[in-house]
Amino acid sequence: MASPQFTDGRRRNPTSLSIAIILRCYKMTGDILTFGQATELSEGPDRSVLLGNGFSIARAGGVFNYANLLDKSNLPESSSIRNVFRMFGTFDFEEVMRALEHAARIEEAYGDKVRSAKFRDDAALVREALIHAVRAVHPEIQSEIPDSQAEKCATFLNLFCKIFTLNYDLQLYWVILRAKEKKHADGFGLGEVIEGFKTFSEIGTCSTYYLHGALHLFESENGDTQKRVRTGSTIVDDIAETIRKRRTLPLFVAEGTTVQKLRKINSVAYLRHCYETLRNITGDLFIFGHSVSDNDIHIYDAIFSAVKLSKLFFCVHNPRRNLLLFREKLARFAERRKGDVEIHYIDSATVRIWD
Repeated sequence: MASPQFTDGRRRNPTSLSIAIILRCYKMTGDILTFGQATELSEGPDRSVLLGNGFSIARAGGVFNYANLLDKSNLPESSSIRNVFRMFGTFDFEEVMRALEHAARIEEAYGDKVRSAKFRDDAALVREALIHAVRAVHPEIQSEIPDSQAEKCATFLNLFCKIFTLNYDLQLYWVILRAKEKKHADGFGLGEVIEGFKTFSEIGTCSTYYLHGALHLFESENGDTQKRVRTGSTIVDDIAETIRKRRTLPLFVAEGTTVQKLRKINSVAYLRHCYETLRNITGDLFIFGHSVSDNDIHIYDAIFSAVKLSKLFFCVHNPRRNLLLFREKLARFAERRKGDVEIHYIDSATVRIWD
């Protein structure tokens, strides 16, 4: 396993972590907890949750990510567009679309209108391919989540004062919309709906943070982040219409290295605000459905730099097999931590989010 990096690119050296440093910086409990035991141990209302792909997988059984979208895009493997994805080493539809649009302008500047038109047409094909892929992998309407599951999930979410998510899909958004107790908001509540959009405001009520963007979020020409709201038959139809008419793609932080992801986050005011909120988290944090992957080290750098974080509850899938691995992964952040934080581990099978 390669040594993970800090977000500034410096290498960590796991062997340099002495037991003394780990014990001084962390109180690592030995027993695996049930979710009920963990919530009893968590103190007061200042309790947040970070959701990874496991949140969506637990209900839908699939993973909504760029690699999966490209697989479902209907772009032939032998096509020139797929070759561009491979040459760039990316799953990022927006990166490829922008490259093709830039190529079109260059060809036009060189006087080759035929080549320019070809690149513009291919950029449009990338947009259409994303629409096709979203329809292939994502539920069309929120009623596809049964009422019993939505209510169960809302009860789970209402245990927390803040929700951070790394997922792109709409399942979290739909559950919050349908919740009987309207506890959570996303910062898009101020102002009117203008042409199907509401604009994010840092002074708006917000307890839900899309750390890597989401399917229903777009950037405006002036750099504001806007939420697409339903005005047609389904929100997925509205998102498809936005992609076609605006010739822009949803706000996503695509798969890549942690440095690449952090660069994207810092380039968008909304994403930067969400990330800084995580960096300044207080109280207790629960993490569900995430694996401390090397391309998300920036997320754990933010968590472990939060000086007022008290307890961290990490949900482990199949703890008999994976607990020691996650202990090791989390211990590697100890050398940068200032102050104590307790780390507890939960058997994720006891976290009954959807049923």
